[in-house]
Amino acid sequence: MSNKTNVPDIMEREKGLTRGLTTRQLAMIAIGGAIGTGLFLGSGMAIGFAGPSVIVSYLIGAVIALLLMGCLAEMTVAHPTTGSFGAHAERYINPWAGFSVRYAYWFSLVCAIGTEVSAMSVYMKYWFPDVPAIVWIAIFSAVLIYVNATSVHLFGSVEYWFSMIKVAAIILFIVFGAYVVFGSSNPEIGPQNFTNNGGFFPNGLWGMWIAIFISLFSYLSIEMIAVSAGEALASLLPS
Repeated sequence: MSNKTNVPDIMEREKGLTRGLTTRQLAMIAIGGAIGTGLFLGSGMAIGFAGPSVIVSYLIGAVIALLLMGCLAEMTVAHPTTGSFGAHAERYINPWAGFSVRYAYWFSLVCAIGTEVSAMSVYMKYWFPDVPAIVWIAIFSAVLIYVNATSVHLFGSVEYWFSMIKVAAIILFIVFGAYVVFGSSNPEIGPQNFTNNGGFFPNGLWGMWIAIFISLFSYLSIEMIAVSAGEALASLLPS
């Protein structure tokens, strides 16, 4: 006798959430999740390991994220339940697999949010060097809890506009970076630095592969659109 759980049973159990996010909010949550401290602050660590080859590291990380999201999208469309990949593991493997996947994801988010609020304190130190880091961690943690616990509409609105700010910032960084690299008259600045000081792989392939793990952390949160999409799709089905 199979110990797998049927999809209708999972969908019935996962009922209770309402569709409060719009399509544009879902899209910006995914985009904004990938553009965060993992990209702005974490990329510095990745560059330290890989040097110029960090470009390859982020490209490999992007391909991995794209393949995983493609698979998750297929599963979400086939089984539009709010349980997302936890429900998929429960259906196709067994309930313990679903339990493990759900709590592994919860634990990873606990760690990720801890690094996020810690990174916020690093940023704020630039403007307020005399304020202890724990103060900023407490303030931003309280704001995050409030936004997430109040309503899904508030959460979606805050995520949307902050994601818009991050998208605008990354576009400005790209334009400014391109100007600095290719348009500067300073002979010490330019594309030649991609091969100077140890070459394109200053720490060898090892440094590039280590940077891939950091790049994958940067792509964390793109799975949120699949988690939310399952809820949105399920709410459109006839009861």
